[in-house]
Amino acid sequence: MWYFYSPNIIYGEDSLGFIENIKGNKCYIVTDKLIEELGYLKILTEKLEKFGKDFQVFNEVVPDPREEGVLKARKQCNVYSPDIIIALGGGSVIDTAKTAWVLYEFPELNIGDIHLFRSDLYETGKKAKFIAIPTTSGTGSEATNGTIISQLEDDIWKKFIYAHRGITPTYAIVDPIFPKGMPPQLTVDTAFDALSHAIEGMVSNWKNEFSNAMGLKAIELIFKYLPIVYKDGKNMEARDYLHQAATMAGLAFSNSQVHIGHGMGHSWGAVFHTHHGRTVGILLPYVSQFCLNNPDKDDDTLEIHSKIAKQLGWAKWDDDDKKAAFKAVDKIKELQKKVDFPSKLQDLGVSKTDFENNIEMLVACCFQDATSVMTPRSITDEYYRKIYYYAYEGKDIDF
Repeated sequence: MWYFYSPNIIYGEDSLGFIENIKGNKCYIVTDKLIEELGYLKILTEKLEKFGKDFQVFNEVVPDPREEGVLKARKQCNVYSPDIIIALGGGSVIDTAKTAWVLYEFPELNIGDIHLFRSDLYETGKKAKFIAIPTTSGTGSEATNGTIISQLEDDIWKKFIYAHRGITPTYAIVDPIFPKGMPPQLTVDTAFDALSHAIEGMVSNWKNEFSNAMGLKAIELIFKYLPIVYKDGKNMEARDYLHQAATMAGLAFSNSQVHIGHGMGHSWGAVFHTHHGRTVGILLPYVSQFCLNNPDKDDDTLEIHSKIAKQLGWAKWDDDDKKAAFKAVDKIKELQKKVDFPSKLQDLGVSKTDFENNIEMLVACCFQDATSVMTPRSITDEYYRKIYYYAYEGKDIDF
């Protein structure tokens, strides 16, 4: 038996106004200082004032959000007692807010107590409804049932995944007014995060027909509209579709899970502090090649990649599955070039010396990431090392 979990999704231009219909009058807003500087917070608070809703703002979220930020937000919620919690921002903001929401709902819990097998977390939302408003088109966190929070371990801020279906936001408001001001590079970086969600989710060990339908549509929209938005960031139709694609990709992987591309990206980011979307986007063609080279003939990764290529018109329906599947990987590389996206980990500014000095730490972090069991091809420490080396040098995976 399978479940497909989703927030109530309100999307399109002017969808922010839906907040008027949500019951509750005390709104706790979680955001960051950049969102405030860009004027996005003002757009939201003016709406809340118009609708007669009180609000309090927490603007201290940082990239790769840490435990202390979550605990501070939880403490403020306990004092303010909101009946609506609003996350306005990218994945770091939404993950911080979601985690604080759970801890506000269940004061006896610590972050480490959040896991898949708790039955009480299904009751999340009795104190406050949760509204996720993404300002970037990539993380999909507005649609997912998990959070990623950094905690200090072995002198490294490691990223830990906390997941439960009760963490799924009550509402996701996907309004293109917010990402329209994103600079081209950030637009591309976050879009490749979404693309990685969609493609990895379609072949993970928990893939299913519902999640794959969302993943395929997300891939189609990203390939069609990212080049348009990259050239003309003010094209609202393209922005809207790209924003929707990120949410669809979030729904896809939240109900199927990503695999080693994200685990390797989490590890690289924890050690070298590079942008998450850029990192997993670089890794995407390499981990796809690794999965496609699976000697296990019972694995359907090849068939799924082939279907992606054929359904999106990249290959003919009578093409050999292997030929069509690798055409999908070629298309990822073509998209990277089209939007000036880096093609190898070396492009992230990490020296060969730093990379090699940290390779064992990278591999160790990968095995601590839950995605290591989601890959359709069995993974070993030697495979992790080789994929990192190949991706660093820009070599196609031949094993």
